Amino acid sequence: MSEQNCAAVFAKIEEETQTYLKGDNLKNALDLLAYLKESGRTWILSEYHPEFYYMGELTCLIAYSKSPLDETTLSHIRRKIEDAGNRYVYYPSGSWNICCWQHEDDIYELDSFPVDEDVKEYARTNVWKCINCGGCGNPGGGRRTVFGKEFDNACCNVFQLANPNEKEIEYIKKLMELQKHIIAYSKNKGE
Repeated sequence: MSEQNCAAVFAKIEEETQTYLKGDNLKNALDLLAYLKESGRTWILSEYHPEFYYMGELTCLIAYSKSPLDETTLSHIRRKIEDAGNRYVYYPSGSWNICCWQHEDDIYELDSFPVDEDVKEYARTNVWKCINCGGCGNPGGGRRTVFGKEFDNACCNVFQLANPNEKEIEYIKKLMELQKHIIAYSKNKGE
């Protein structure tokens, strides 16, 4: 994709973000988007949401709650989420979440990129369990190790973080910076 097309797509992502989010959600989402833009990632605006890539690997996507859901749909979603062992929170219109760490490797600290304990703990407490949505073609999720702790039935989107606050955005940036290093390391270790 040409630089001009990239800029146009990114402008559309920012426009969509400003359409659906307000207040702190908007401020935090724009802060994360600025980081993603400056961090060497490429992006596309799919039919459903913005997707961000690094070295050809999908690293995260952002989803917006665009309209209220009917009670039947909400009940179905809530049951799937709670049955998987995740905490259910209703996200009304104007909410957003970031799904990140689609890269298949476990999440570990690199000697070249140390991670603070509070960031590690944030990561461990926010592992998302598979809800059998079928999006990855692997119902039931998989086993992932996140900074030394094993998790069964982890979703392919290891973290799904809704309405992250300013402090959480900083943790997410650190995790995504580590993700870049892990992707580069895994791609270069065969050379």
